[in-house]
Amino acid sequence: MMRPTIPFLPAPRLLALLAGLTTLRLLVAALSGLVFDEAYYRLWALAPSFGYYDHAPMVAWWIAVGRSFIGDTALGVRVLAVLSAWIGSLFLWRTAALLFDQPIADRAVVYFNAMLIVGLGSLVMTPDIPSVFFWGLTLWALAELWYSGRGGWWLVVGLTAGLGLLSKYSGVFLGAGILVWLVVEPQQRHWLKRWETWAGGVLAVLLFLPVIVWNAHHDFVSFAKQLGRTAGDEFRPDHLLELIGVQWLLMTPIIGALAFVGLVQGLARLSRRTSSGEALVVITSLPFLAYLLIHALHDRVNGNWPAPLMPALAMLGALAASHWPLSRLVRAAAPVGFAILALAAAEILHPFLPLDPARNPAMLTQGWSELANALRTKQAETGTGWIATASYEDTAALSFALRDTTDVVQLNERVRYGFLPAPPDALIRQPALFIDWEDRGEAFLANHKSCYGHAERLGTVARQYGAATIETFVLYRLTDVKIGPAVYDRHADPSLCSF
Repeated sequence: MMRPTIPFLPAPRLLALLAGLTTLRLLVAALSGLVFDEAYYRLWALAPSFGYYDHAPMVAWWIAVGRSFIGDTALGVRVLAVLSAWIGSLFLWRTAALLFDQPIADRAVVYFNAMLIVGLGSLVMTPDIPSVFFWGLTLWALAELWYSGRGGWWLVVGLTAGLGLLSKYSGVFLGAGILVWLVVEPQQRHWLKRWETWAGGVLAVLLFLPVIVWNAHHDFVSFAKQLGRTAGDEFRPDHLLELIGVQWLLMTPIIGALAFVGLVQGLARLSRRTSSGEALVVITSLPFLAYLLIHALHDRVNGNWPAPLMPALAMLGALAASHWPLSRLVRAAAPVGFAILALAAAEILHPFLPLDPARNPAMLTQGWSELANALRTKQAETGTGWIATASYEDTAALSFALRDTTDVVQLNERVRYGFLPAPPDALIRQPALFIDWEDRGEAFLANHKSCYGHAERLGTVARQYGAATIETFVLYRLTDVKIGPAVYDRHADPSLCSF
């Protein structure tokens, strides 16, 4: 029996909402500074590659594209992050409309955009951004396959899943979820005998192959770095409670509660033997969800790690809400989410909440331009030719703040910068202005005496927001500095200078 045709785009009212949200996000992205990590990924974009010490390469490629069109600005770094949330929302609507119905699709898109982890997360360019985007696109391709029964969609699944692997290695869990779905759903097992299914898998592997080859030529540093996070020998169930609580808040309280209810209901209905859109969403999410829960039993799960599950959780939350459409709580879910987002955006642009500046996440982007000006002045006073740092956070933030004016080079952890050319000898022979956090700068220099000849303390400088001090740095003038080679060697101690 022919199924009815589902529109590819939502109604104009929802399109207008998405356009308005995208415009507002672009404004906030342009008017706020970069956080440490996205400034670090900006450095990657200066030398696009198939691999880096920390992650897969897609985030660097996206930043490189954005910078080529917008320029080396905060918006240039972030523009594709914001646009991916908009485009991803359109594909999410189509996915939910195919798997459920159009009212649930409308609600899923609204919930997705009202989540703090999405609405705020899409302003910050990290590997999670392309990972969420391609995870969502893979669910869309699977929904088209499920709805149409056309095997050619497996090639699209392979394409989007492969691009997801190029975004973040956790994409392997989606591949595992697809395989589980094929095995446990009786109505889907016939795909295991079709060439298109395996061709899609081969396509995904071929797309990821350059990353495998890069790792093979660079001591597998990136794979080792990420696999090292799975280790743990201490039972800590408190981290599991933290994971659940943090994700509930990041989805915003009401939407988070609906998503958890929808997930539990979906799990309870898996025993049914009929193929359903709900089963597809739940089963493909299970391997990654299981990994996160197991990891949380021995170590902390960072708040951003579950981000690729947000398209699925938005659909499950919308499905749960469809059972109580007139409930006051359900009707308040999106307004409460958007109100929290508006408050967070206002705090980012102009911090006003009575929070300790050193602990306020909004302060991560504040005061860097003023600090950069202070460092330029100090360089002129002390005759130093470049900035030396001791952490990737300061290296990245100051490289962006001082771009096109002063070179910033990290003394330690040279393994992070194998993608960049070695600093010129003529530069390193000049005295350096060393900056580090006040509470550790002296200890760092004491532990890294092989990195320099003489150190002269110059005092302190603060990163500030108005009259509020966010953090204080200590400054030293270093002479006879030595910079170790940026060699990808996973057996080397990245915390030390090596020559």
